[in-house]
Amino acid sequence: MSILVKKVWVRTLDTILQIFRTLRFNWKLFLGIHLAANGFSLLVLTPVFTFLMGWLVLASGSGALTDEDILFFVLSPTGLLVGILAVALYTVLLVFQHAAMILAADKVAKKSATDLAMLARHLIAQILPLFRLALNMAGRCLAIAIPFLVICVLIYRHFLTVFDINYYLETKPPVFWWAGGFMLLVILSLVIVLLRVLSGWILALPLLLIEGERVSGILGISTRFSVPVRRRVLVSLSGITLLNVALLVVVSLLTDFAVDGVVLLAGESLQIMAYLLGGLLVLWLVAIIAVTFLTSSVLALVVQRLYNRLVETVDELPGNGLTSQADSQRIRPRTLVATMLVVSLSTGVAISVLIQRLETDDHSLIIAHRGSSIEAPENTLAAIELAIKQGADWIEIDVQETREGGIVVIHDRDLKRVGASPLTVHETTLDTLQNVDIGSWKNPSFGDQRVPTLEQVLELCNDRVKLVIELKYFGNEQRLEERVVQLVEGARMQTEIAIISLSYPGLQQMRQLRPEWKLGLISSVAVGDMNRLDVDLYVINARFASNRFVKNAHKRGRQVVVWTVNDPIGMSAMMSKGVDGIITDKPALAVAVRTQRAELEIHERILLQLASMVGKQPTRPKQ
Repeated sequence: MSILVKKVWVRTLDTILQIFRTLRFNWKLFLGIHLAANGFSLLVLTPVFTFLMGWLVLASGSGALTDEDILFFVLSPTGLLVGILAVALYTVLLVFQHAAMILAADKVAKKSATDLAMLARHLIAQILPLFRLALNMAGRCLAIAIPFLVICVLIYRHFLTVFDINYYLETKPPVFWWAGGFMLLVILSLVIVLLRVLSGWILALPLLLIEGERVSGILGISTRFSVPVRRRVLVSLSGITLLNVALLVVVSLLTDFAVDGVVLLAGESLQIMAYLLGGLLVLWLVAIIAVTFLTSSVLALVVQRLYNRLVETVDELPGNGLTSQADSQRIRPRTLVATMLVVSLSTGVAISVLIQRLETDDHSLIIAHRGSSIEAPENTLAAIELAIKQGADWIEIDVQETREGGIVVIHDRDLKRVGASPLTVHETTLDTLQNVDIGSWKNPSFGDQRVPTLEQVLELCNDRVKLVIELKYFGNEQRLEERVVQLVEGARMQTEIAIISLSYPGLQQMRQLRPEWKLGLISSVAVGDMNRLDVDLYVINARFASNRFVKNAHKRGRQVVVWTVNDPIGMSAMMSKGVDGIITDKPALAVAVRTQRAELEIHERILLQLASMVGKQPTRPKQ
């Protein structure tokens, strides 16, 4: 038995060495395919999908959809069509890239010359069969995945909806781990099932591109012919998947450590940080390209070797491969010079555009997220007072109704996370709520903090700082908008506040009550044209705040506020994009960054803007 195992290991090691030897001598061809495929995705597929998705949203009768509305849209027939379209387009990209790799691997194995132009011509000739195959594969994978995803939804609804979701995410009680464990098992089961199915389809592309098989029934033919090598295919797919994940995790961890090191070395100097992060950005981009290129190339070479072995043992396959050409993979001097000129010109244009987009006059306002919530318990008078002293321009708070209709300042629908109490806000009186200590979880010195009323907060902020009031909707509201209006006008602060919410219908209700008030819609993601929505400002996840979005909003007289940015790199990047406000848990840091940026040169601002691509992001953006 040991001799057999030894032979298997020796054969496996020999195969791996041969694959990497082949890749070593043909890496230019495979790298060109990899870059071309990803460029095609960025320049063609992404705009096509964006256009189709926007058109479908308009066809559904909505101008745009954000956050909560997207969930209901996804569950609708139109939303289901959008989801299928997204999966199909992504599958098309993977199929086309893998098809080009397979063709290249076949030509390399036959020692025939090829180049990107030849591969492109062959793929274009096969574009319709490849598209049909991609849609077929995507549809089958979706059909397999739906039951598993439904089970995950049921687990979530059964275990994680008793209290506010922020309680589970923040404190992670045992039920959180149990539910997460169950969902992880379901997802792993789905991965295993998909790997087994995909292992049967592993020969589909060679059969289509090299043997000329028809698309109809090709997946069945591939599954039947791959039976003799099914175990080997499963091992190969699992190994390549694990290799890809492991390498990406390593790159991510090293990047995090490197960013921490840069921030530590730079101290409070944005100038030093700009130069250090600029170099780190280059290394990060090279690493990501290298990892994805390596795994996709190895997968294509593994499939080609399995296919060749199958052809040697099966006589049923029709031979209809590509014709050979003379061997030549040298890069001609003219091609090299032309490539360098194109790259230089593109780089120059990109830098020019970036300089034009950079904001040199920092006008971004600092908005303290639930007060200075990194140092004091969120949504308390202590946190708000501290934020005012730290120089925040605005304070952002969350409000909802109590049982008797009082308006209190608290984010979650219950006190489980901040007060270790199961009391639900809308079912509890104000007196009972204010008996709960909501400060000690942060620090025992805040043990005197209680759930404040909106009236108390308005009194504290009046003539000192402006206020962003987020309306929280949990399905039990009675007269939330009307009561907020009464309190704000009672404090005579109607010109010193802005009303925001995740709920667009709630904002429409507020618009009817006070048309002149400044209203903002909170969104993590959006589809459609947000400019059709009747709001004055967009409160968006910082990850999606592009220069184009900010400039288009400003052209239409709208403002852009981003959330939640807690690192100096991200803060500087948002200021460079010209956002009107930055919501942060660290208002003191944001004020310091804004002050330092006034001393930076234009090239240092460019480096910081580029370096924000590798800056660490919060694991769970708060809103």
